[in-house]
Amino acid sequence: MAIESLERQPARDEWFAQRVWGLSGNKVLLTGNASPRPATSLARQIYLPRSAEEIVSVVKSLPATTPIAGVCGGHESSNAAVLASNEAVVLDLRHLKSIDFHRDGESTLVTVGAGVVFRELVEALKEHQGALPVGTGPGVGVVGYLVSGGLSGYFSRRLGLLGQRVVKLTLVTPAGDLRITTPDDELFVAMLGAGSALGIVVDVTFRVEPASAVQSAEQRVVAFETRAQAVEFSRGALRFMRDHAFPNEPVSLELVVTGTKALVATVVFDDSFKGSTADFVKPLEDLAASLKLAVVMKAHWGSWYETAAALWPVIAGQTGNPLATLQHCVSTKGVPADQILDFVCNTLVAEAPLDEAELSLVEIRTLGGAALAGSRLPSGNCQHTFFVDLITLYDAKNKTADERQAIVDLTKRVMDKAREVNGLTVDFSGTHSQPDDVGYVVAASDIFGTAAMAETVKALKKKMDPNNRLRFHPFARLL
Repeated sequence: MAIESLERQPARDEWFAQRVWGLSGNKVLLTGNASPRPATSLARQIYLPRSAEEIVSVVKSLPATTPIAGVCGGHESSNAAVLASNEAVVLDLRHLKSIDFHRDGESTLVTVGAGVVFRELVEALKEHQGALPVGTGPGVGVVGYLVSGGLSGYFSRRLGLLGQRVVKLTLVTPAGDLRITTPDDELFVAMLGAGSALGIVVDVTFRVEPASAVQSAEQRVVAFETRAQAVEFSRGALRFMRDHAFPNEPVSLELVVTGTKALVATVVFDDSFKGSTADFVKPLEDLAASLKLAVVMKAHWGSWYETAAALWPVIAGQTGNPLATLQHCVSTKGVPADQILDFVCNTLVAEAPLDEAELSLVEIRTLGGAALAGSRLPSGNCQHTFFVDLITLYDAKNKTADERQAIVDLTKRVMDKAREVNGLTVDFSGTHSQPDDVGYVVAASDIFGTAAMAETVKALKKKMDPNNRLRFHPFARLL
């Protein structure tokens, strides 16, 4: 196939603005010439392929040393793929939108193209009465999320990680070969967490769970005025999480502390939960009352679909010109001890730049369950039980250069403190870490789950991509 006939994107500035959800907070700082980095791609060419054959034609037509970047949803925290470099070629996979359901005995399978985002997949699953452990961002690319390690706070205790539900994956290798991989292939497992460094995914097939796997969910929104109030509510809520959510396998709990002065507690109940869901969350309401904090909203979601789509309106309000983002996470491999919970409250909740970056969130979740019991993937996400995500968001247009730098510095100070806490793993996830931070400190064994898995990934990278063509991904400093 002649690549001259393939669709291209000549307007880089316009394309960049469309494809990037948020610009890394490190990219909006002043550079050596006292100006922020231009918000545009550096790639010399951007192709928009419509098939596996077109991807193959592009890869094979280029010199073997030409770097290639693949873009799915445009949410990667350091913007590595969309920025690329001036010698690179970008493959924008937005046209690969197929979602095909089929049967395998008693099971339902769905094959999803590399351009599909979570909103599209969730809507399709609703029509087929299915469920998957999807991410909460409606515009996040399904494949990009999957091949960077994935995570699902709401659904992982019952449904595992998204990568653990994959039965087949089609990719184009850095040499331009089309391969269909299954669990018998050594490359298959590595793709489910380190895939953005190993190949260009065309489509992936998941085993779907019935929608009835999720019974319902309850959400309570509590307003606060001072950070001290947020800390004290978090302290009580996290002890409730430890004592009542962790021991109760059918229950998942997430607490979100927002820069808009809201404490959002969401409890998801799986199909095996018995009892009253309203009674289960009543202690959280009582906690708010004891602190003289108002419960300003109560919500009940009666299905997997309602739970999966619940945060879409909130995420739609996270915008900026550009929206500056920084993502960091901490976790424990077991149920957290009191000193860990106190650190989360007294430092992460108390000192995160929620006031300086008003769109920011601190998300605290139960993980584990089916994710821990499932297959081992090259992802730290399947090794952990307790998860805290520090998502720093703000409109960069409304911040001075000094304010932007102060937000980065404050975030760094908080994460440096986290690295000193025994039993706490920091930045263990390819989907929830900031690989373009200055002095980025992370271990390959944390990102890929174990030292053995990290060595396997490194060996496959050397074998599959000896010229490091696929270098624009969250693991670039590790591979």
